[in-house]
Amino acid sequence: MPIWLYITSSLLIVLSIWYIFFYILSYKIAHLEGRIIQMLSSRTDILPALYEATKWSLTKHSEIFHESITLRKQEFSLLDISHSLESFMKLEQRIHHEINFIFQVCNKNPKLLKQKEFLYLRDVMMQKSLNISKEVKKYKKIIEIYNNFIKIKNYSIIWLVIPFSKKVVL
Repeated sequence: MPIWLYITSSLLIVLSIWYIFFYILSYKIAHLEGRIIQMLSSRTDILPALYEATKWSLTKHSEIFHESITLRKQEFSLLDISHSLESFMKLEQRIHHEINFIFQVCNKNPKLLKQKEFLYLRDVMMQKSLNISKEVKKYKKIIEIYNNFIKIKNYSIIWLVIPFSKKVVL
């Protein structure tokens, strides 16, 4: 067998392996993005229950929850259209700050600290936030690996054949 055939076949094998690797990483990234969005949405879904649980204990209840309700409406509109994880995370960061504010106000109220519903919702919210942070760390690690392989790909001849581009790290 001629040498050019060995070189061509080995090059095709290497390109196939790179392509499969990038495809699998892209799939994992897309899956994690969907999972993070779903987890953030489920955390935000607790806000109406928190609103109802604290309704009778806080004096300026509507003012405290006004911004979080407005942001939640924006979240619904982002879920309806195609969106990027980056824009969704910016909105969720604002929602997270509002949730922190709500809990700071609620934790100063002795009536609420005795109410089982509030304590349960607070624990659920904290657990969901912890799970989200774990998924975001995993996402960042995979993006870092992906971007490193993109750098390697761009310094070789493979960049001509495999059409993957760099991902933005959150």
